[in-house]
Amino acid sequence: MDRPLHIRLDRVCKSFCNGGTENPVLADISLEIQRGEFLTLFGPNGCGKTTLLNVIAGIETLDSGSVTVSSNDGSLRPKVGFIFQDYRGNLMPWLTVAQNIAFPLKVLGVSKRERLARVEGLLSRFGFLLDLNARTYTLSGGQAQLTSILRALIIDPEILIMDEPFSALDYQTNLALYEKVLLIWKAARVTVLLISHDIEEALYLGERTVFLTKRPARTAAILENAIPGPKDLSQIGTEAFAILKRQALEVFREQAVEIT
Repeated sequence: MDRPLHIRLDRVCKSFCNGGTENPVLADISLEIQRGEFLTLFGPNGCGKTTLLNVIAGIETLDSGSVTVSSNDGSLRPKVGFIFQDYRGNLMPWLTVAQNIAFPLKVLGVSKRERLARVEGLLSRFGFLLDLNARTYTLSGGQAQLTSILRALIIDPEILIMDEPFSALDYQTNLALYEKVLLIWKAARVTVLLISHDIEEALYLGERTVFLTKRPARTAAILENAIPGPKDLSQIGTEAFAILKRQALEVFREQAVEIT
């Protein structure tokens, strides 16, 4: 990869206080992420993956270290879109699909006519079909998560943060959404940071996968998916992908004390 640097983490540390006791979550994490990169994070439950992304987004403050994020327009903080695991819980069932997608624009004071035009333009841009007049509680899991993804994209973010977005969906739906997410990433030229608890998912979607140890999280390894593109689901069954998985297993063996 030969792209401009977008995000730099330098010796990032973060702790939370619980009952007067400091509980370290992140320990000396340094990482460079290029603009337009698709980066996945993999590690044990509770190791601090979400905290790390919240630090990058500016939601959580640091104890020490630094996070530097460059912006296209020179602002201190670029626009960040969030996609969560609980896709239904983050949609408003009393609103239509179109109203859910456009809600961030409503908060920003964009007119109703402009909101609808931008929603329709977003679907047209990516070639997605959704019933904009449907209530979200009538949608399938995949449709509901796609609605959540489009809502995150409606503000034209520079960074798209996805926190285990597929873990509550069935395997077939996941495969369909992988293709849609990769299409969005390529077309929108957005930097994607995705947390996954599925090793195949993390390795397939990510250009690089960051492996974190158990809490306090440290970087155990970073693996690059060097399989020639464009990405295709058939790659998951290839020998090249099997080699990548074996490399991941070696990381697990080397870090057995920290991440088991």
